[in-house]
Amino acid sequence: MKNKQIIILVSGVTVLTVCLLLCFHLFPAANEHNPTTSYIYPTQISGQEQTYRSKIVSMAESFLGYKESNGTHREIIDIYNAHIPLAVNYKVQYTDEWCAAFGSAVAIKCNLTQIIPTECGCERQIQLFQDMGCWIEDDAYIPLPGDYIFYHTGHSGNGDCADWSDHVGIVVYSSGDTIKVIEGNYLGSVRYRTVPVDDVMIRGFGVPDYSSVTE
Repeated sequence: MKNKQIIILVSGVTVLTVCLLLCFHLFPAANEHNPTTSYIYPTQISGQEQTYRSKIVSMAESFLGYKESNGTHREIIDIYNAHIPLAVNYKVQYTDEWCAAFGSAVAIKCNLTQIIPTECGCERQIQLFQDMGCWIEDDAYIPLPGDYIFYHTGHSGNGDCADWSDHVGIVVYSSGDTIKVIEGNYLGSVRYRTVPVDDVMIRGFGVPDYSSVTE
């Protein structure tokens, strides 16, 4: 009788283990650990441009789940701080806001700082994109993977948002009327956000000239 009870117990544990594994496989705990497998491009984008845009997004997604609570975000800040020249000669502190430093660190890791200006401040980075002729401020613009999206997160008015930008992310893709974005320092971590194409808090887009990149 005792052996039969042991067999039943072991069988029950085995079934429970299988069920748990299936649940974890089918229903991951959080989307920040599931990188996008494909990106959406219009047909007129060249293969080279797609390659570099995908490189930026893939690099950004490699940091998914990095967060302040366990200190892993420090690696991102260290990448930014090690870059020369250091923007405005300021080393980002681990306690600072780090969304722009994240976007810059991604560009640094991809060796694309010639088309993506590095900065730790959103508004200054906007100015740099404007100086390069790579800034779009149009509510109807449909961004592409690898574009940099800037917000004023407190904006609640109607029409064009011209407020001081306080946050930035990298576009993963646009689909229909929505934009999927990956951001650093979003709720203290690197994670995804989905926003409407014409969301009132969108300040504008830094659009790097990926077609100009040479090996």
